[in-house]
Amino acid sequence: MYQWDLVNESSDQLRMFSYCFIVWSALFILCYDRIKLNNLSSKKQIDIFNRIVSILHGQFTFWGSLIIILSQTPYQLQEMNSSEMQFVMIVSAGYFAYDVIICTYFDLYDYWLIFHHIISLMAFGESILNKKYGHIIIFGMFITEISNLPMHLRHILGCFGLRQTKIYESIELLYFSLFLIFRGILSPVLLIRTYEELHAPLLIKISASGLLLYSAYYIIEMFKITQRKIKSYKDRKRRNLTMYWFIPNPLLPQQKYTDSIL
Repeated sequence: MYQWDLVNESSDQLRMFSYCFIVWSALFILCYDRIKLNNLSSKKQIDIFNRIVSILHGQFTFWGSLIIILSQTPYQLQEMNSSEMQFVMIVSAGYFAYDVIICTYFDLYDYWLIFHHIISLMAFGESILNKKYGHIIIFGMFITEISNLPMHLRHILGCFGLRQTKIYESIELLYFSLFLIFRGILSPVLLIRTYEELHAPLLIKISASGLLLYSAYYIIEMFKITQRKIKSYKDRKRRNLTMYWFIPNPLLPQQKYTDSIL
């Protein structure tokens, strides 16, 4: 049986990256071929299929990074990258490469997404090839992916016209709360910790800075959305209108703003 060496063998790293890219692409093709959402536009269907793949990646990355954080001591985390660190980073690098291509080809991207993915790929490459500073990236992955699931569920519900429902509002509240707690508080901590590593490569520091900048932009947008939600809630109370859990109340006024976050 072949023994992978993801720490020392560049050929194994490249082979694993290629396999992961193929697997993520195959999952998207499987969704595209097997799932039919005839009541949605072609672009919305493709967006949902891509988000299903993103949810799978997010869950893998979240649990993988959490297991590494809990199973290795702080001293071990700061030594040379373990094979587990290398594996999680390579799997994610394969996903980001897939996602950049899919989002660009189907015009699903925004500039923040492309910026995030490219910076992440460069940081992954730097850490994987140098076999160091994986602990910084693993902590960053844990911070970013903990809010992945509610983020995508919120958007998918919106695609099906369920923004004016309690299930949507509940998932949105969970998403915003996780984002604010983990990215709002831990992103600055990660950035400070990264710059304390005097010999950490510039790309790793840029990646940590980019995470904080990306998070700050989204937090500002979340506050704007929350202000609109509070105003809408007060209007519903004044007019004695009820929001249902799983179906929109036709008496509720339609939201006239476009979501500015993923």
